[in-house]
Amino acid sequence: MNMPPKRRRLSKDSQVGDGGEQQGAPTTQPRRHDELWFSDGSIVLATDVHLYRVHKSMLAKYSKVLRDLFEIPTGDEDANTERWEDVPIVRMVGDSDEEVRLLLKSLYGVNLQVALRGLSLTEVASLLSISSKYDCQDIRTDVMQRLEHLFPSKLEIFQGVRILRESLPPSQVFELLVVAHRCEALSILPVLYFLCARLPLETIIGVMDLLPKDCMSRLLLGREWLLNSSHAIRQRSLQSSRVGGQNSKICRSSKCLEKFRAQLSEQPFAFIFDIPDNGVMEGLDVKTSEICEDCADRHIGLMGGLKQLGWDDLPMKFLGKSWEELGKTNDIDG
Repeated sequence: MNMPPKRRRLSKDSQVGDGGEQQGAPTTQPRRHDELWFSDGSIVLATDVHLYRVHKSMLAKYSKVLRDLFEIPTGDEDANTERWEDVPIVRMVGDSDEEVRLLLKSLYGVNLQVALRGLSLTEVASLLSISSKYDCQDIRTDVMQRLEHLFPSKLEIFQGVRILRESLPPSQVFELLVVAHRCEALSILPVLYFLCARLPLETIIGVMDLLPKDCMSRLLLGREWLLNSSHAIRQRSLQSSRVGGQNSKICRSSKCLEKFRAQLSEQPFAFIFDIPDNGVMEGLDVKTSEICEDCADRHIGLMGGLKQLGWDDLPMKFLGKSWEELGKTNDIDG
């Protein structure tokens, strides 16, 4: 964000038109935003698309970075500051118009916790980025609460909000992964890595240019671990171990084994956390399935235990930290 050189004050012949553009100026010039333009505003924020006339006191109240910036003496301010109708202009260098718009909407009366539910993942990522950059802690806290709901640290919560994630475009998930790394939103990274790693390899290759080299390395190495873990669960489900001790049979019923293994062979491959809680028993009625109740209970318990073990290892495999360590880091940052 830079304070640009002085610009000629608008005359009567160069007023803003109805659409918010300076008359006589090129159409590529930023135009006045229809909604976020307050006649009593004390500062104009300029992006490459819009001009936002807002209140310096509002920005300073919620952003430590902007508050400190406004307090820095500027010397000969009148001579060096570009103005719009005597209101100083600050160009938001490095910030997209969408980021600035979302930030200002969040500051001016929007119930952000409610509004976040209607935003796309790209918009939420933009808010995370700009609220982190300008140290808008109230906004970042609300954004992180929304993201931690979608990408939680608890397995049972993760499984409960699966439907909310199924419609997310892969490119938006990858974009959020990059933003979360940059903004040190560590608590959501393990789940983001999992969601990216579970995608088909051709999809990952198609978005490789979005990821820094270190992120891609973590993603591919973690994906290999996920594949191995998922195959291991499938092998454990074959009832190759004995129930009740070394001298016991695998199962007393050959029909149970045949049905169990046939059911397993019909299921497509799934990554570990996409496997249903009931495993091969998902959708089956034990009483009519010819699978023994003991075998069914053992299988369901095995699935739950192995998935929880994998979940506990997830952040360590992708980030080298435990869930507890990531939580402590978030507490310190907050």
